[in-house]
Amino acid sequence: MTIDDDYTLAEGDDMPAPWWRLAGRIPLTVRERTSIIPGLPLLAYGPQFSAGVLSVFGPRYLDLSHFTCWDAYRPGNTAAHRSAFDALQHAHPDTFSTVIGRGGPDAVWLVLRLTRLTDPIADTLLRVHDQTCPTTEHLWYDPTN
Repeated sequence: MTIDDDYTLAEGDDMPAPWWRLAGRIPLTVRERTSIIPGLPLLAYGPQFSAGVLSVFGPRYLDLSHFTCWDAYRPGNTAAHRSAFDALQHAHPDTFSTVIGRGGPDAVWLVLRLTRLTDPIADTLLRVHDQTCPTTEHLWYDPTN
């Protein structure tokens, strides 16, 4: 499986049905540039993403950084974000891309290609997100904008 599927300009015009179930908890981002790393198709670098700007060319991704970002320099880190990262990877292996931040593995997080979002994945995202982020700390986005 490769993360850099074919991309069409119409991608994101019609959102997949599970997207609406996320109720604005998880923002979108655009992968503006891709990298071809043999044997590691589910790896990306932070600067490849638009940081929430959606008016640029590229495939749409769910940005899970606000609840899966952790410091890989600290392998014994048991923070809630590390647990969320591991729970998502365990529930749906070979589905999410691991992003390495600009400064290296002091910040790694997950993203999900929007075209890969299914009802079972949405169920897992909602469960893990809501266990990790208290309701008072939810990121609320208007999914209609």
